[in-house]
Amino acid sequence: MNEEEFIYIGTISRDYIKKEVLKNNLFLLLYAGIVSIISFYVYFLDSGFDLDLFLILILTCAVAPYVVVALISALYFSAYVRNFTYKVQKDSIVINHGVFTKTRATIPYKRIQNINITTGIFDRMFKTYTIKIETAGHSAVSSGTTRRGIGPEGYIPGLKDPHIIENKIKEIIAKISTTPSGLEENIFKPEQLAFDNFISYVLSKMREGEKLKTSIKQLREKAKLSAAKLAEKVGVPIETIHYLEEGKYNPSLLLASKIAEILNCKIEDLFELA
Repeated sequence: MNEEEFIYIGTISRDYIKKEVLKNNLFLLLYAGIVSIISFYVYFLDSGFDLDLFLILILTCAVAPYVVVALISALYFSAYVRNFTYKVQKDSIVINHGVFTKTRATIPYKRIQNINITTGIFDRMFKTYTIKIETAGHSAVSSGTTRRGIGPEGYIPGLKDPHIIENKIKEIIAKISTTPSGLEENIFKPEQLAFDNFISYVLSKMREGEKLKTSIKQLREKAKLSAAKLAEKVGVPIETIHYLEEGKYNPSLLLASKIAEILNCKIEDLFELA
């Protein structure tokens, strides 16, 4: 796909690395602090206190494990941020992420049900936000938490201004949800009369319990025309004539005018409310 077909291309903030390193190593940091305090009191109360031994113990049991794990986490999340991209296209949003396993999620806009913006305790510390895009069939997953920086479909973390992508997605969804331009004025043109066959079913459902009394059948038989012949003359399927005669379809003014002309009567002679 050409770059010009992308409406917006974005990445996530490097503050996401700091947030995840702190969040994922908080327990280890607390452990290092507790070990340091306990070791200090034990050796302080011991008459044979050895400062060098105390420092070695702290470095070995507390500081070193934290530094090693924090360094590994920093390297991992640095790679995660570097590989994370999202692209707003004309028909879908594409999210690329992953370190060891690369994942590409393509989400068509027609599947998007909701867009949530969240900011937790650690997010607020680094002024970052997370966008969770709820999709049909994946809403429960998208709303869930994530582990090790890997999010489900529709998950974009570490954003400084989430409203940019939110507004762009909503703008596109609004455009593709509108009625195609020019449809309204074409519905009742003579060459579009076949559309009556489709709309008749819709209107029949909308008008359940309300019958339209018609004289089309009597006037048609009086004119010695079959339903098929009348349908042919006015340019609609025979099913439309049947719907009209059964009072299940409120026709367009153009169609009613054509029927009245063929049956040699006035429009008001064709219909009346039951």
